[in-house]
Amino acid sequence: MKKYWLQLIVLFLIVFLLNQFDISEYLGSLDSLNISTWLILLALQGLSFFLLLAQWIRISNLLGRKVRAREMIAVNMRGIFYETITPGLKVGGELARGMTLINKLGFSSAQASALIVIQKTISILALVVLSILSFILISIRIDLGRSLQVLIIISMFLILFFLFLLLFIPERLYLYLIRLDSEKGILVGARGFLEKYLQSFNKVKKDKMEILLQFFLSIFIWGLFPFKLYYITRAMGLNISFLNAFAATIISYIAGMVPLLPGGLGSFEGTMVGLFLIWGLRKEEGLVIATLFRFTTFWLLFFISALYLSIGKIRFTLKGAFFR
Repeated sequence: MKKYWLQLIVLFLIVFLLNQFDISEYLGSLDSLNISTWLILLALQGLSFFLLLAQWIRISNLLGRKVRAREMIAVNMRGIFYETITPGLKVGGELARGMTLINKLGFSSAQASALIVIQKTISILALVVLSILSFILISIRIDLGRSLQVLIIISMFLILFFLFLLLFIPERLYLYLIRLDSEKGILVGARGFLEKYLQSFNKVKKDKMEILLQFFLSIFIWGLFPFKLYYITRAMGLNISFLNAFAATIISYIAGMVPLLPGGLGSFEGTMVGLFLIWGLRKEEGLVIATLFRFTTFWLLFFISALYLSIGKIRFTLKGAFFR
């Protein structure tokens, strides 16, 4: 109940803040973008999607499962749809991917878990590295206070250390949990998960160079997002440095992971607009940048995934009716 009240408060604040914006000025800023800008943004988003698709396929191959691009597109379309409607860390998207891998592609639960965890760990590992860099850049430009800076950096490095263990030496983590000899629910669940995870991870661990390659691919994929944001600001004729665009993108993604509303709605856009206000942009300009960036990198994929799943559902229904 408390969570729903919090979501209602956040929605109220979003509506209140939107009322403070001059809609005509917002539309005027949006109108300054020509068709070539939209096409380039869509092309960049397409590149991000297919690079991510290639990563899923390569990791699947490492696990001994040959998956066609068409099959992995189906897995990711279902994942994108459910992670969009899931608040915060988007656990629903990973669950949807896992169920599709098991039910449609014949993966075992261990293989599906390993594929999802390895891909997610590599992606988050890259994001954490970029986040540390972003907070360093922000702290140079904004006085966050010494204690807050230290707390953020220590927290990031602890997450980095845990992800490194999970990705490169999960057996050490598993043995450590075994030695704890505790029957607490969370520890029993973690041990059970790691036991299944290790069954499939053993096929991958010999090829650490491939894992390293996928890490750098994730860095590149995440790096495309700040580039898209920077491109939008340049297309609007705004003087925002690439370093500021980089920091704004990564920090907004971190804020969007707070589990308040589906897809990080509000927290992502609010963080980005707030940072742009600090850097001297008008609020309408900041909102145009945030909404355009969010549409091309997030909501457009949601609409495409919803259309893809709807067409699949209709085809399945018609096929069933035809053979009935």
